[in-house]
Formats: sequence, C-alpha cells, structure tokens
Amino acid sequence: GDGMKNLLKKFVVIYVVLTLCAGIGGCSKADKDYGVSDETQVPSEPVKTVVDPEYVYPNIMSDDAIMPKFIDISLYDEENYADIYLGDKFELNAVYDGVNIKLPITYREIKKLGWQLAENGEYDVNSLILAGKTIKAELKNKNGKEITAYFYNTEDSSVRLKKCNIVKLKIEENSFYEADEADEHGAFNINGITNDMVMTDIINIMGAPSHFYHEGDNEYYLDYFVSKDDRRNGITVYVDIDDDSITAIEFSMYK
Repeated sequence: GDGMKNLLKKFVVIYVVLTLCAGIGGCSKADKDYGVSDETQVPSEPVKTVVDPEYVYPNIMSDDAIMPKFIDISLYDEENYADIYLGDKFELNAVYDGVNIKLPITYREIKKLGWQLAENGEYDVNSLILAGKTIKAELKNKNGKEITAYFYNTEDSSVRLKKCNIVKLKIEENSFYEADEADEHGAFNINGITNDMVMTDIINIMGAPSHFYHEGDNEYYLDYFVSKDDRRNGITVYVDIDDDSITAIEFSMYK
C-alpha cells in the first residue's frame, strides 16, 4: 500500500545520504568545519587557474625532478609550459605595505600612494624612454620600502618617464625579510599570496602555474599567465626550494 511505498522512499533517501557521506569520508568530518571562519586564511578569494578541457597532453613531457611533488607534471611539455591560465575574468588584487595598488598606474598616481623614484637612481621623471621600450626603476616610500617599477612606452616616439604607465611591479626579498619582526610594513598580499607562504600554499591559492623555470641550484619561478594570447600579464612567484620560501614576487597588467 501507500504506507509501504512511503517507507521504501524514506529507505532510498537514507541509503543515498549514507552513500554520499561515505564518499566524502563521513558526515561528521565533512560538516564539522562548515561555515567556520579560519583566522589564518588570507582575505582574498583563492585564484583558480583554468585548464583547457580540450588540452592535448604533450608528447614530450617535462623531466623536472622537483615539481612533481607539487603539481601534475604530465601537463607540462619539455620546456615546462602547460595550457593552464588564470582566465579572462582574472583581476589583479595587489596590496603592498598596506596600500592597494592597481595596474597599470601612472607615476603621478603611484606617487600619491606614497612611492617615488629613489634618490641617486639611474632615472628621473624626465628620462626619455624609447618607443615601445620598457625601463625599470626603483621606487621607495616613507617607510623605506622599495618596489621595482617597470615603465612602458606604448607610443611610436620617445616619451618622458613621467608620461609612461607602470605596467609591472616587483617586490624583492630584502623588502620584507629585513623588516623588524614587530613591524608589519613591507608585507604584501598579491591575490592571496603573502610573503610568509611556502610552495604548497602558493599552489593551493593559485593552482598549477602556466610555466615554471628552474634557475640555479635551488630557485624556481612560477609564471601565471592570464591567457594564451598574452603571456606578459599575470603573476610570477620566485621560490627558494631549499628554504621553501618566496624570494620575490612580480605582478603585471598592461591594459
């Protein structure tokens, strides 16, 4: 009768629920941390790289011996490139020394944020940049924190530095490791990546990189490209594998 049908329906529902719980390692474990905020997590939303669903795995794969500990090495060709990108919806979210920096940015705008050309530097505001060329110059703020700025001339003739956009910024190791432990100045958060992170943290936040390169004995850099069409844009993280620490971070946006 209807009573027996209802009983069977309830049994099926209970069975499905129990099966799902078993599949995720038990209900209590899955539910325990639901909705609980973790004080250690970074404020930015984790960035997830996008693997092309039609990606053809390379015939000749990377022979790197270190990176398989962190990523699926079968995605990478012999030059350590993979068809993995941040995606067109990616937005750069960069905070350094407590200041949010949007790129591209003019020298006038970054000066308002507290940074200006370091004294005795190779360039000044009237230095000429050749057509289509990029120059890099050190900027410093009142806290003594340095950042390397890349000025890009998009015009078809020479233009003074102060008229060119800054399209890329790089924070070097000494900008944060030499800071006093009690002093938070010099810390950065680039789309959730912070200066105290280790390799597994970077991969958890950013996903697998578009490209990686082994430089010297123990340094790797991880490139995250926005799209296949423009490999200039995005984020590059420099990592010392022996110390498992970030030595520098570079971020750019050209348009």
